[in-house]
Amino acid sequence: MEIITSGPPSNNVEFDQAYSSLSHWTWSDIRIPRELKELIETCKPRTSLELGCGLGRFSRFVASRKVEATGVDFSAVAIYKADQRVAEDKHRPTYLVGDVTDLKMLSEPFDVSFDVGCFHCLTSEGQQSYVKEVHRLLKPGGTHLVWALDQSPNDMKLSPEYIKKIFGNGFRLQKSQRSRRRVIFVPSHWYWLVRL
Repeated sequence: MEIITSGPPSNNVEFDQAYSSLSHWTWSDIRIPRELKELIETCKPRTSLELGCGLGRFSRFVASRKVEATGVDFSAVAIYKADQRVAEDKHRPTYLVGDVTDLKMLSEPFDVSFDVGCFHCLTSEGQQSYVKEVHRLLKPGGTHLVWALDQSPNDMKLSPEYIKKIFGNGFRLQKSQRSRRRVIFVPSHWYWLVRL
């Protein structure tokens, strides 16, 4: 996976180092987004896929709702910590080390998928590969929820028009909504994409 960032980590080695220390708390979010809660309540999925799951907090929440949840991240340290955190949970997600632009290890179609802060870190080539993988892994009619910064860490402008274009003919942009997800406001959007 090719990732470009300025400031935050930019590759799996740097992400491993960040997750091994406390520095990831500068860009992690402990709250479960209302939009994710609504996705689960509205769609009532049996299966879910999280792309860029980090420490797995959001997939853990989804699994607690009796959904068969899978989370993928390219940081082995993050996945190890995620597994440790859910060791005693009754409903445990499956966490996998993997590249969101090349998820050969997954084949089953998922009812819903979501991404809270991964897509905007990818290069345009990485984003195109990511879209192909989400299209392959999401059931027709399934919803893919994305939270993304309006200005990516590598200075790409992301907007509803851009998202609609890059997700192309395989998805319909059902809705976009401005977001105030973080305490310090950084312009961002939530996107609801339906697989055609």
